[in-house]
Amino acid sequence: MAYRLTLNSGHLIPQVALGTSRISKDNVEVCINRALEMGYRHIDTAAYYGNEIAIGKALQEHMESTDLGREDVFIATKLFQTFMTGHAVEPALDESLRRLRLDYVDMFLVHFPCSMKNDDAYCEKQTIPRENLSVDLRETWKAMEEMVYKGKTRSIGVCNFNSKQLDYICEGARILPVVNQVEVHARFPQKKLHEFCKSRNILLEAFSPLGSPHFKGPAEINVVQSSDNLVENPIIVDIAEKYKRTPGQILLRNLVQRGIVVIPKSENPKRMKDNLQIFSFSLSNEEMEKIDKLDNGKRRFIFSWFSTHPEYPFNEEF
Repeated sequence: MAYRLTLNSGHLIPQVALGTSRISKDNVEVCINRALEMGYRHIDTAAYYGNEIAIGKALQEHMESTDLGREDVFIATKLFQTFMTGHAVEPALDESLRRLRLDYVDMFLVHFPCSMKNDDAYCEKQTIPRENLSVDLRETWKAMEEMVYKGKTRSIGVCNFNSKQLDYICEGARILPVVNQVEVHARFPQKKLHEFCKSRNILLEAFSPLGSPHFKGPAEINVVQSSDNLVENPIIVDIAEKYKRTPGQILLRNLVQRGIVVIPKSENPKRMKDNLQIFSFSLSNEEMEKIDKLDNGKRRFIFSWFSTHPEYPFNEEF
């Protein structure tokens, strides 16, 4: 069972989530059932991932066949970029709730700060249009806040926002973001953004916590390819051998020890189990410092598709 951290909304969030963005379509229900049986209590999805229907079905069937209750599971989903105008936020969340077979989600996140023209219906697997749309992020955030007031989500947050964008919405917010979900791993530890978020009582959530060495990704994500596999790094391997753990467990332990929520994705039963078993040991300060030195300042997930958008977040230092 993963440890839980307290969000600024007062709700608890399990510190290890099952990432579902790249689980094969035919394996989603099996993975969700397996994860819940193993003790996962945090499932991370999004309208864009195209798997909310399968997750909702698996979650309902598991709760009906066990003593697991709705309050026991933390479900997070995300607002797609074509629904960032104020009037579109609630219908988009309503569709996610319908697909997930839920009355509310525990956390609803703005998936990316770049709004795009809406030329889709509320289909589950969205495609990325090429046409930018200018939407004030405060307009989107105000509509997100209404979802809390209406009881459709317990907490709200963002993904891939830089510090200036966070400041902008926070200055006019009635409800603060609880998390900022961004790329974080040993090669790109996001130290400055992390300190910024901590100063505002916003948790950092790490997608790609192991560096996603084999992920190529669709065009809109534009992943910079690298032969650098963190789980094979000699420093990580040496620490893993000392603790009789896997390199992946060391990489995850480093992040949770920094107070970060991690979202590892795996379909492999052993690795899924390993990813939860990172709370019975601690890394020394010296080991944490060794891992700090792996920072090369290079992100892998560029999202260059949106680089011409005025809200493209990665032109800022952090």
